[in-house]
Amino acid sequence: MTNQRGRPPATRQRRGPPVRRRQIAGTQVRIAGKDIALSQLRRAPGAHRALIEQAKVVDGCGWCLCSDPAPRLVIRHRGGIYYLACWPDGGQQHARDCEFYNTGGQWSGRSQYQAGALQENDDGGASVALSLPLQVRTTTPATATASSRDAGTARSRMGLLGLLHYLWERADLTRSTPSSPAEPGRRGWARCSPLVQAATVGVTSAGLPLAWSCYVVPPFDPAHPEQHRAAFARFTDRLGERNGVVQRGLMMGAVRSWTPTRYGQRCDLRHHRVPIFFSAAQYERIRRSAPSAMTDQRPADSEQVVIALVSRSERGNLSAVGAAVMLTNADFVPADSTHEVVMADALTAANRAFIKPLRYDGDTASLPDFVLTDTEPATVVEVWGMLDREEYAARKQAKLSHYRGTDTPLIEWDVRTPLPDLGRRCR
Repeated sequence: MTNQRGRPPATRQRRGPPVRRRQIAGTQVRIAGKDIALSQLRRAPGAHRALIEQAKVVDGCGWCLCSDPAPRLVIRHRGGIYYLACWPDGGQQHARDCEFYNTGGQWSGRSQYQAGALQENDDGGASVALSLPLQVRTTTPATATASSRDAGTARSRMGLLGLLHYLWERADLTRSTPSSPAEPGRRGWARCSPLVQAATVGVTSAGLPLAWSCYVVPPFDPAHPEQHRAAFARFTDRLGERNGVVQRGLMMGAVRSWTPTRYGQRCDLRHHRVPIFFSAAQYERIRRSAPSAMTDQRPADSEQVVIALVSRSERGNLSAVGAAVMLTNADFVPADSTHEVVMADALTAANRAFIKPLRYDGDTASLPDFVLTDTEPATVVEVWGMLDREEYAARKQAKLSHYRGTDTPLIEWDVRTPLPDLGRRCR
């Protein structure tokens, strides 16, 4: 029994094709019966478009050849280009050295939400209930933008930082692996942007497709400087009031600079010429909510990623209604502090494979700072940076007790001391 797309019913667990064990370099995938290196597919996705379209119609998915049976891969489409991504909650079905491996919900802040805040379905789609709506009726009184959570209860809605973290996980950008000859160098915005764009596909909020309402700044191509102008014009044209409904939009990009203005701050994004304007009050809220990301003492090669809910002013400018900023290292691996940026860079330099657990909108989630995935069992990495605070010291002791009780391998760094040896592998 199949549906119209040739897939078995969603309630049936699909078994992947058998995998012949062989020595291969990097992750390999199977698309419509053909085996391809993932690095090759990412370098030239357009060259394999017909094959992926065939797989989407016949199988409804791709297959990863890292283990037997082969785990399914989601096929996503954005801007005429197809991408492969880890199947929801399927990260632990992959081999540890596979680029699609992740720890799923084991180390994630998504558990803090009530069921309706984030709902994922079996075909790779999802719906999120945002605390700041994408549409507002002009007859509806203004609502507070405070957290939709009472003390001791799970959040019923997702904030902008939670959405940013969710898309980062969905795009498999919380994971870092040693660079290969096929994909040398650092992972810049040119690599990240298409993956985040693809991650918006299949996600909705209040019935609105995120791929339609979220503009992820694409990488600038000097050879074709105007190629993205039409897409951005379509995005901005959708903003504004029609029939008593104000349409807002989401913009995401890497921050190039913040510049004071008469009324607040101007945020310029890398690869993009149109700024976002923040009121002084909005900018101060960002600084309070993300002090590590907004500090002037952050490492020179670190990055800020912003997601902003924007509206269009009477003058046609983009004005921020709300925003969240995420600190990352130069590879766009997220970090919760400037010390974590240093550790992420050190792990990368040591050729370690690791994952950064994300807290979403939570502020008390007891998550490790990093998780090394090239050991069995996985090794957690903790960066101790605020030991002069009583609450922080108590949380440290609780974590250490948990790791001892579960026999979890641990690497620690007290930031007052030199970095530990990160080259050894715990076995």
